[in-house]
Amino acid sequence: MRRVKKSVVVVTMMLFSMILFSMTNVHAANKKLKVNKVYTTTKKIKGKTKKKYLVKVKIGKKIYKKKASKKGNFTITIPKQKAGKKLTVKAYRKKNKKWKLYAKKTITVKRKTAKTTATNKRKYPGKEDPIDLEQVNKDIATGKKMFKGETALGPGHYYYTINYAGIKGTAKIGYVNDYINVHTDGEYVTLKPLNGATLYYTVAGASEKAMSQLEEPTFASEQLKPGQKVVFSCYDFNRKTVNHGGLYLKVKAYKNGKLIAVSYDDHYMIYMPPGYHY
Repeated sequence: MRRVKKSVVVVTMMLFSMILFSMTNVHAANKKLKVNKVYTTTKKIKGKTKKKYLVKVKIGKKIYKKKASKKGNFTITIPKQKAGKKLTVKAYRKKNKKWKLYAKKTITVKRKTAKTTATNKRKYPGKEDPIDLEQVNKDIATGKKMFKGETALGPGHYYYTINYAGIKGTAKIGYVNDYINVHTDGEYVTLKPLNGATLYYTVAGASEKAMSQLEEPTFASEQLKPGQKVVFSCYDFNRKTVNHGGLYLKVKAYKNGKLIAVSYDDHYMIYMPPGYHY
């Protein structure tokens, strides 16, 4: 009988110990301390714990601390740290007018790589990537303005600009300024290829034909090979209205058998005085 009672006592004590251990683990698991990732560029450690708890970060001999907000959020300003540095973040709760350690977390400072600093910067095609002319023509046919590329001028900028300046049929596609050079001084417009490109073009005065009516360049059109150029004079165009300028020029640039740039544009020409005679 005594042995039975003794066994019951042992089993009871074991069960009590297991329950107590389980409760302790649950309490530990319920501890709330979240710390955001810290990079070499980080100036503020952010995270979340329980409301009004005190959060401390020790770096060297200095301690940086801040109380959490009513929602438990905290932000602690720190100096930038080197990659690989380990930081210990501790949260304290107040009990009997004293701060008692509640939870702690160790984090490692990470290097800010190109991947982690990536923004939504747009990736454009390569300089000699072929152009989808079928899609370009579909976009032009909508009559709507489209801007999908760069707006800056000069070489090294990718364009996808359709029906701009209020002129249906205008287009700049690809790295236009890297392969197609158009210069105007008001009286003359000079066209020449750049960087080994071959150009095919059609041309008309703005008063003679609308840009959308101007024939699209083909391999049967006028051609300019590397090193060549052509000059257009204002006196050879716009004969219908002698006081009106403007030159519509459609150009396609090819290199290594691929269409790499398109420029359908209106180029400035001098306004000829009323009553001018040829």
